Amino acid sequence: MKKAFILPVAAMSVGAVLAGCTTTGPDGLKRYQKTITVAGGERTRLGAAFSLNPDCSAKAVPEVRIREAPKHGKVESLRELAFPNSKGEYKKCASTKVPATVGYYTPDKGFVGKDRVVVRTSYKNGVVDEGVININVVE
Repeated sequence: MKKAFILPVAAMSVGAVLAGCTTTGPDGLKRYQKTITVAGGERTRLGAAFSLNPDCSAKAVPEVRIREAPKHGKVESLRELAFPNSKGEYKKCASTKVPATVGYYTPDKGFVGKDRVVVRTSYKNGVVDEGVININVVE
């Protein structure tokens, strides 16, 4: 199973797409961190969470919950088709759209500065991970 969330963001691609630092917390959850830069006033895709079979079909659409909402904007979590940003044996799936949970961030009007969102992704096989997306909003 390959997973990803909100971000290159994954993009809110947590495992596969959330590049950056990966740690394991005392609760055993893998935590991924990513920093992205977005333009003020624009809706930006954070990433997509997906779960694939070896033939590139979707196993199931992961459940993504916002654990910490941004203080200076809003996050939307939508179910839609997305291209997986995978590596290794799943790299072949990059040209196949699959059902996914896709995250978008829109900063508050006029806001420029730092924001942050924390998401928790649950997969049908019982795997749960957490992604921290640090957001730099520029003019």
